[in-house]
Amino acid sequence: MFRFKLICGNRCSRRTNDPQAVELLLACAALNPMTHLGMPDSYAHNA
Repeated sequence: MFRFKLICGNRCSRRTNDPQAVELLLACAALNPMTHLGMPDSYAHNA
């Protein structure tokens, strides 16, 4: 939630519920690929 508010802002710019839902879905859709780009590739290490 911190990263979402930092990048997308703390408030919705739309006034009614349906446009707010679309706005938040678009923000999440934009944020998810950015989050995956920053994650390291992990794999099992066989000792």
